[in-house]
Amino acid sequence: MNRIRTLAAATLLAIAATSAASPWWTLHRLQAAVARHDADAVAAQVDFPALRASVKEQAFAAMGGKAGEAAGGRDGANPFAAFGRKMAMAVVDPLVDAAVSPEGVATMVEHGRIGIGRPAPAADTSDTSDSAPARDKPRYALAYRGLNSFAVTARDGGSFIFRRDGLWTWKLAGIDLARGQ
Repeated sequence: MNRIRTLAAATLLAIAATSAASPWWTLHRLQAAVARHDADAVAAQVDFPALRASVKEQAFAAMGGKAGEAAGGRDGANPFAAFGRKMAMAVVDPLVDAAVSPEGVATMVEHGRIGIGRPAPAADTSDTSDSAPARDKPRYALAYRGLNSFAVTARDGGSFIFRRDGLWTWKLAGIDLARGQ
């Protein structure tokens, strides 16, 4: 009986440990897929409808704040504000749909810059091959945001938001754009 309890406790401990470590494994798999230039493997780790909705929501919030300031804070104060937002949506929707793709996600992961429409920093080509590499591998900070969500934050302050998609699997389902984006 004691042996069964020990085995059960060890099994539960192993399940808990692997489940807790799964976000780091997910990030490693995503970075490996990007390094291999494997768009299918990148796409398999992303919930594109949720990611696009996240980006659009932030883009509209950013535009709404700017338009609201110009209109005195209310659409009613400026009859063109609602029209302007509809026009902005007509422009932003296709841009986000095009930018949030396996290639777009791979570019953000590869360069460590989380944002839409921002160019990656250019590599310095004046260095010779004997000197330091032109671009270091980006470093990320990983933190749980709850039992079913974790964030991978880049140096620029933006974060990838992953949501649980099973006991050990996660999908990229949103981003928090860096301040100033």
